[in-house]
Amino acid sequence: MEDVLRTLSKTLRVFELGESEIKIYSLLQRESLTPRQIAKALGLSERIVREKLKHLLELGLVERTLVNRGWLGYVYYAKAPKEAFQELFSRIESTLRALEKEGETRIEG
Repeated sequence: MEDVLRTLSKTLRVFELGESEIKIYSLLQRESLTPRQIAKALGLSERIVREKLKHLLELGLVERTLVNRGWLGYVYYAKAPKEAFQELFSRIESTLRALEKEGETRIEG
């Protein structure tokens, strides 16, 4: 059971949002931006913004579109809050079901 709880704790950390991620999501609610534009608007390094965007993409809170404006790159935008939260809760539920199944297997085994 201890292993299951450790796995649960580790898994749920994936869903944590830091202050920078919250600010990025909020900014992208207003307009679609490139990582460089986000970094400038929030006073963050572009590297940090790219890391945070990767996490937000993995969670399904933001999406990106490939654009060609004389340069090739991505423009990011936030999903609508209701859609974003449904995606997040769906992923959490799926993760919890998988952990529950693993816990049952360990208890029975």
